[in-house]
Amino acid sequence: MYFIISLVRCNLMSPYMTTFLITFIVSTISVPFVIKFARNIGAVDIPDNRKVHKKAVPRIGGISIYIAFLTGFIYISTLIDLNISIIVAATIIMITGFIDDKLQIKPWQKLVGQTLAAVIVLADGLSIKYLTVPFLDQSIPVNIWVALIVSFIWMIGVTNAVNLIDGLDGLASGVSIIAAGAIFVMALIMNETNVAFLSIALIGSTLGFLIFNFHPAKIFMGDTGSLLLGFLLSVLSIIGFKQVTFVTFIIPMVILAVPLTDTTIAIIRRKLQNKKIMDADKNHLHHRLLDAGFTHRKAVLFIYSISLFFGVSAILLYKANLFASIIIFILILLIIELLIEGFELISKNYKPLLSLYKKLNSKKIGIENDKNA
Repeated sequence: MYFIISLVRCNLMSPYMTTFLITFIVSTISVPFVIKFARNIGAVDIPDNRKVHKKAVPRIGGISIYIAFLTGFIYISTLIDLNISIIVAATIIMITGFIDDKLQIKPWQKLVGQTLAAVIVLADGLSIKYLTVPFLDQSIPVNIWVALIVSFIWMIGVTNAVNLIDGLDGLASGVSIIAAGAIFVMALIMNETNVAFLSIALIGSTLGFLIFNFHPAKIFMGDTGSLLLGFLLSVLSIIGFKQVTFVTFIIPMVILAVPLTDTTIAIIRRKLQNKKIMDADKNHLHHRLLDAGFTHRKAVLFIYSISLFFGVSAILLYKANLFASIIIFILILLIIELLIEGFELISKNYKPLLSLYKKLNSKKIGIENDKNA
């Protein structure tokens, strides 16, 4: 830490690199202490029939991410003006997740904490300002109440989406790092300095934790971390893209396509099976990958690669012209559909594209056989 402070004083590093190193080191140093603290208070994840780990693991690792991000936030605030509501709301989210990790509270009780955090951010004026028509280079200012409602739904949705994908060692951490990386690049392109700083702080905080969280994990982030990551990603995407024409909604949705798609499909799947939306199951993408024969690490790395594809696609989508944007968007939808069908995320019978391909292929083979006869 003394080395970093010395570099800062000597102006040998960019503020972004300094922010990254501060948050990364604080996160890395704090994790062993959080592991010990978790064991002392009994915040340990016990294996059951839904979980893939085989031994008890401390589960409040999100505290390390929060401490590191808070440290980064304080440093950044010495350089630029930041909305204090962001860290206040993040603190509420972290506490909500911690309470759930320790006491296992009900979903509606967690939603109360999420709602309070979202309201604090929205009351500070951080909300979506424009709606856009897809693939038309125009934006429409929205009524304040519409903006608040859309922003609220977005924050709650993304927060819980990241929470739901936290099912394998390092999965939510890595996906969040990739998403934050895409937001960081986009923020630099659009000269959104505050979003760029907060994104790189989130990357450093989460990467330091990932060292201990990758398979085999020494600690889980728990709801303390997954809710925090989801909430911060939702807020950063709102303040980063609130005034961008053409792709105001599309880009953040593409960046966060993995958790959003997995959550949306889970809701559809449970509705079709006449189950409650909040009922847990073992049919999320990571579960299906394991069922398909992927090892724990390969399943996580596979989802990382998908997330990276979506992150790069989002950046290309912003820089592309109308025709290229349409092609990229269609390709994204096609890949999502193939993932849904290939890994049977809705049901074993839902395979319209794959079935069509098989029919066309069988007809082609039949025609070739007739010609050769």
